[in-house]
Amino acid sequence: MAVVEILQNEDIKTELNNIAERVKQCISQVSARTLEKLNEIDKNIANTLHPQINVEGLKWQDVFKGISIAGDGDIPINKRGSGVKRLILLSLFRAKAEQSVLDNANVIYAIEEPETSQHTKNQEILINALKDLSQNTQIIITTHSSVVVRNLQFDDLRIVVDNGTGKSVENAKQGALSSSLNKTSYLSLNEINYLVFDDVSEVYHDELYSELKEKGLYKTFNDLQPKQPYIRENEDKTTKEEQKSLTEIIRHQIHHPENKHNPKYTLEQLKNSIELMRRFLIDTLSSGSTT
Repeated sequence: MAVVEILQNEDIKTELNNIAERVKQCISQVSARTLEKLNEIDKNIANTLHPQINVEGLKWQDVFKGISIAGDGDIPINKRGSGVKRLILLSLFRAKAEQSVLDNANVIYAIEEPETSQHTKNQEILINALKDLSQNTQIIITTHSSVVVRNLQFDDLRIVVDNGTGKSVENAKQGALSSSLNKTSYLSLNEINYLVFDDVSEVYHDELYSELKEKGLYKTFNDLQPKQPYIRENEDKTTKEEQKSLTEIIRHQIHHPENKHNPKYTLEQLKNSIELMRRFLIDTLSSGSTT
């Protein structure tokens, strides 16, 4: 791709055309001498032949097929993992976009799911680099990554919503989805990830827990929840059996992983606890009660 673009440079095209013309002249000379000698042997055959030398349709990019980037024992790109290949292409994309800014080119860059095959740290580095680049040129991406979403701002986000009769694109602060968000009294990127991607995370669980605590609603919420046995580990390593709600147990296990006396909560239980807190927040705030 880079070679094809480089060959569009007018100076390089001129040089290559000059080379082609020189080769054409040399071939013409060889052809002329060949026909001259053939004419000495058989004029009839010589008179029916004429050289066809076409340099206008030369595919110069084919000359450079051997160009690549290699590493780790000269392993070429096409033999590397999909994550490495995609990272290199994304880096080329960024370099091109930065050059277009310098050239004052009016270009919109679009890329589908830049997080594909990248581990979390690379996703963060990549999205932050694209954010910096978007200060000077427009960048449009699609994503299914909660990591990418958490590194953006609400003004950056557009959500594709299937309403049953068709699809619409909504601003994260407006439309049907945001009305669901607003019921919990605040806008949260973790909540967007939960509603859009069904991203059940400990981070979002802690966020809801803190929201209940901040609004003075946690005790009321917790008193309404059924309790179950939980073995607490004290600082001196002694244990004590207590009765705790599911939300309390999950909160305790998140922040005290050293306690191995209880079975680890499941993903289903984590989602259930999140739903219990969300529903309580929505119902309580919509009724106007904060005590």
